[in-house]
Amino acid sequence: MGLVQWATSPWGNSVPIHIAWYLIWVCAIAGLLFMIVHALYVGIFAKPKKFAVNDTPSVIAGVPEQVIRHSFVARAFHWVMAISMFALLITAFLPKVGVKFDWVTYHWIAGLVLSASVIFHIVHASFWLDFWSIWPDKIDLRDAKR
Repeated sequence: MGLVQWATSPWGNSVPIHIAWYLIWVCAIAGLLFMIVHALYVGIFAKPKKFAVNDTPSVIAGVPEQVIRHSFVARAFHWVMAISMFALLITAFLPKVGVKFDWVTYHWIAGLVLSASVIFHIVHASFWLDFWSIWPDKIDLRDAKR
């Protein structure tokens, strides 16, 4: 069996209908290897976090009781992405195991929603967020109080 199973559409075009099952294992092994390499990198090369020394009472008093870690936009993006991924998984695997329903439209819509959310995230992160804040060496005192 090849990587992709093909069929002929009612209009005579060759269309992909299934992807090979062994690719699930390829993805699982690649994910496991990534986690192992990442854990080794963090354990060997990552420097421990250093917190600001200026912990005077006035600075500590300025730290709010609860610090908002993620904005509404960030939380909404992640929920939309998670829901569309689950919809893609469900509409991809249920027909493969024999559940009959009109899955193509739902799969297509979920793919468009996921693509749009990723494009939104790239634009939002590029133009409205501080790019350099993703690096762990920029830590201030508020991080120590969480």
